[in-house]
Amino acid sequence: MKSSFKRVMFLSFLIVTFFNFNVNAQEGKVIGGSMHEIPSWFKESFLDIKEDIEEAEAKNKHYMIFMDLEGCPYCAKMLKESFINENKTSDFIKKYFDVIELNVKGSREVTWDENTTLTEKELAEKLEIQYSPTILFFDDKKEIIVRVNGYRNPSDFKYILEYVQGEHYKKMSLTEYVNKIEKQNLYTFKDNKMFKNIKDLSKIKTPLAVVFEDGSCTQCDYFHDKVLKNKDVMDEFKKFTIVRFDTNSNDEIIDVDGNKTTAKQWAQTINLDYRPGILLYDNKKLISTIDALLYPFHFKELLRYVSGKYYEKYPKSYLDYLKVRQEELLKKGININLGE
Repeated sequence: MKSSFKRVMFLSFLIVTFFNFNVNAQEGKVIGGSMHEIPSWFKESFLDIKEDIEEAEAKNKHYMIFMDLEGCPYCAKMLKESFINENKTSDFIKKYFDVIELNVKGSREVTWDENTTLTEKELAEKLEIQYSPTILFFDDKKEIIVRVNGYRNPSDFKYILEYVQGEHYKKMSLTEYVNKIEKQNLYTFKDNKMFKNIKDLSKIKTPLAVVFEDGSCTQCDYFHDKVLKNKDVMDEFKKFTIVRFDTNSNDEIIDVDGNKTTAKQWAQTINLDYRPGILLYDNKKLISTIDALLYPFHFKELLRYVSGKYYEKYPKSYLDYLKVRQEELLKKGININLGE
């Protein structure tokens, strides 16, 4: 289910715990983090993954790992909405899944397979886990069948749960499955003066942001009403040419490489199942795919990473840029708000 495009890693744990701060009165502070508790009904595990999966299979359940980090606002939000609150999503998880929690910076030992025992942190590095939360689903062959990067709200997460529980992964990709579902129309497209009506993307010379939305989008209102109205985000977005497509559209467009396609075909080709999904290009090269909820600080810094060409200085990971950038802001006395 892995997209052919590289996903740039950007969520809150990257800021909260990658380094320790010794701030004085003149330095800025990191605020907006959210502490959370792990649901009491999560599986008591000896952290032997093979054994856990076999136990789940014996109960006719799938196995899920919820990977989180202390202070992560996205983790706290998702745990509360989809696991702790009593609703159809949490009921579905309890019925059909065994769930354990791992801390991406933790020190507990995890037996990954017969030949590999690692700490939680080492396992996160092995699996290149750089989102918080990251949710992993396994089949009975102990293979990861779905990897959810970042927050999903309860209704969107339930589509993924049903995809796994119904074993639809044996027949189609998650994106194909989600596209087949008859979803409720929740969102009416909103105009924005920054968006350009351009169908041929191959001639754009500036950094480019391609926004994918549709009527079932549960996060598009937040994106328009909060993120896009944030002054820092707006200042960074002005450096881009921004186009917005309806992901359900079959109208012909020309992509950055000059290929004829449609928004629907494009999103399906790259397995973009999150809305609003955003592709960030520079010099016709895809630098980042935003496929999870981002609050304003993370969003504007990711834009800066692309438009400022910091990916050239930090080609390995956006995280390398973010660490330096955060230290720079704090030393200037600027507070960093990780929250909404």
